[in-house]
Amino acid sequence: MWSIAICDDNAYDCDNLEELLEFYCREKSVAMESELFYDGSSLYEKMSLGKRYDLIFLDILMDGMDGIEVGDEIRRRLDDEDVEIVYMSYEMQDPEAVIENRPIKFLRKPFGRKRVFQIADYARKLGFRREQKFSFQKNKVFYQVPYEEILYFQSVGRKVEIHMVKGKQEFYGKLSQLLERGLPESFVQIHQSYIVNKDFIVKCTRDWVSLKGVQGYFTISRTFRRTAMAKLRRQFLAEFVR
Repeated sequence: MWSIAICDDNAYDCDNLEELLEFYCREKSVAMESELFYDGSSLYEKMSLGKRYDLIFLDILMDGMDGIEVGDEIRRRLDDEDVEIVYMSYEMQDPEAVIENRPIKFLRKPFGRKRVFQIADYARKLGFRREQKFSFQKNKVFYQVPYEEILYFQSVGRKVEIHMVKGKQEFYGKLSQLLERGLPESFVQIHQSYIVNKDFIVKCTRDWVSLKGVQGYFTISRTFRRTAMAKLRRQFLAEFVR
């Protein structure tokens, strides 16, 4: 589901843009959910409570909390580098401040179908590339790891360890936060401390799994057994001990 937020104090522009995006998604057979905000503080408040979007269309000039302030809070205070931001206005305002929030495009008003479709295409391509990598922050530095190289995630105290084909990384966080962000279908949580990449599973029973290149077994806990087995059974039906 492609999650989009539109934030503009002009209700007509909000409705018009939402309609164009709905046309785009119907044409491209893309499932979309959209949410409209008519002031910057409402969007920021929603995101500060944990809501995340794939794409935000953000008007620059708004009363109260303007688009630049909202973008700055999203990037710095919420530490969200994954969401794609498209700024909107009749003319570019304070380009240096805009660039600092790393928008992917600028949508000049009044906007039309062609330009909105171009930006939507571009945003989706970026999203596809981003989905192939896991991003995290460590010591104020951002890293990306291809999902195909990740064996499993492990919760250790206040940190999450990323165990890869070659090496290991760690960062402060929780497994629940990873699930909220969204992981590819190849990842399944089998225990409160483990999320494994089923593409590396070589043996599987209803109680444990083993991973290629990793010694020992990973327990499938009772809490996660039903959901984990439902995901694993389709791929490893022949391996299950009934």
